[in-house]
Amino acid sequence: MAGIARLLQGPRPYIGVVALLLLAPILVVVSAPLHAPATEWTYVRTHILPAYLGETLRLIALAGTLAIVFGTSTAWLVSACDFPGRRFFRWALVLPLALPTYISAITFAALFGPTGLLSDRLRAALGVDIDILGPDGLAIVFALMLFPYVYLPARAAFSAGMSDVLEAAKLLGAGARRRAFRVAFPLARPAIAGGVLLVCMEVLNDYGAVQYYGVHTLTAGIFRSWGGLYDVGSALRLAGVLLLVVLALALGQRLLKRGGLRTAEGRALRRVRLSGWRAAGATTWCGLLVLFAFALPIGSLLGDTLATWNAAAIADLARPVVNTLYVGTWAAAITLVVAVAFAFAQRMGYGGLTRPASIGYVVPGAVIAIGVMGLAGPLAARTGWVLIGSLTLVIYAFSVRFLALAGQPLQAGLSQQPRMLDEAAHLLGASPVRTFLRVNLPLLRPSLLAAAAIVLIEVVKELPLTLILRPFNFETLSTRVFDMARIEQWREAAPPALLIVACGLVPVLLLERWMERR
Repeated sequence: MAGIARLLQGPRPYIGVVALLLLAPILVVVSAPLHAPATEWTYVRTHILPAYLGETLRLIALAGTLAIVFGTSTAWLVSACDFPGRRFFRWALVLPLALPTYISAITFAALFGPTGLLSDRLRAALGVDIDILGPDGLAIVFALMLFPYVYLPARAAFSAGMSDVLEAAKLLGAGARRRAFRVAFPLARPAIAGGVLLVCMEVLNDYGAVQYYGVHTLTAGIFRSWGGLYDVGSALRLAGVLLLVVLALALGQRLLKRGGLRTAEGRALRRVRLSGWRAAGATTWCGLLVLFAFALPIGSLLGDTLATWNAAAIADLARPVVNTLYVGTWAAAITLVVAVAFAFAQRMGYGGLTRPASIGYVVPGAVIAIGVMGLAGPLAARTGWVLIGSLTLVIYAFSVRFLALAGQPLQAGLSQQPRMLDEAAHLLGASPVRTFLRVNLPLLRPSLLAAAAIVLIEVVKELPLTLILRPFNFETLSTRVFDMARIEQWREAAPPALLIVACGLVPVLLLERWMERR
């Protein structure tokens, strides 16, 4: 009771301690050269780092460029033009986000790899050899899966406030193409840059796809140093380099955002009706993207699932499903408690303590996992607490990574609550903590449910962090897909992959519905 009384009197120190605990893995990575010996670092620095860094930069550059082309073109078409199928494509172009990149990449390899189903048919019919297993093929797959990150903000930018500016450009004699490239796209540049940053972050976070395609990225180098060379110190240093790449991308996005024009306030964009070959071209272009980015992978997963689905397959999935739900439920609950505490801190005006601890989502999962490992080792040596290989460490790492996702719905919900509610409670003698628990928190029930669902779904999809930190012989849906695909049993991996995709569809469809209402 005394501890609760002290908490009610002043929770700020406790918030600071929690924030420091969540920031600790990243601090371990940043400070690795000062405390973590690296016996293989000379070899890693000479032979692994240059090649892996170069291939990483090449991959994100090509994937980001293609995502800009796919996302910006489709966003402009559905925002500025009327053509057959526009209402369908408006929401269907968001669907690729429901597929985790590693699942889509492995599906594409099964279809278009050197011995893929469609590759064999194209070779027999047209004599054309197709093999996407490589950096360029993987970049195309990443762009197809991730272009909605560009499409969504670009569509929002095009749809609001540009009509007056574009009409002024038309009166000055600018044609349709010039108005798009010289006016609309520069106005949307900050939004597009933000979307490209998310694309690059997803590419940097991926391990399942790059491992399957044999592409050498920094994330793959972290796994090689940790699991192949058994050198956590070198893995921590590579994680630090990966953090520098993330920081450089974030700074670049900020520069583009500052240098871009701002969307002017005005009437919504008036769509132009396309006809003839222009209408056919718009429909074909959007249709091809939906076909390759969503329909083909989903069709392949459904076909393989139906071919292998039986009582034995269902029973075999029981353990990964239970493990996934167990870890996801605990991670969602703990992350939600921390997010509520941080939301209270920001409501009370000392959110500066919490902001640094909420950067986990922009940090690749492998970096957080290696940071957590580097933290758990010295802790075990000093206290005897052996956390490596335990679910406690996995859940802690998930909380570090997904805290920002849980906090966003809560902050949005709190911003809609007028300060008069707090002031009225204070006048009645309620403390800040009591006011938050009795007044603010009950009104946040929809936001709390949304935050818990988001974290649970992200835990279901997360692969690199789970692979590094999971206990021995502990399988989740994502690790089951990866392990089965690694031994070329892709048809058997389709049912758990389809379950993961079904979970991913929920937030994607809710996001599109929310944007449609706006």
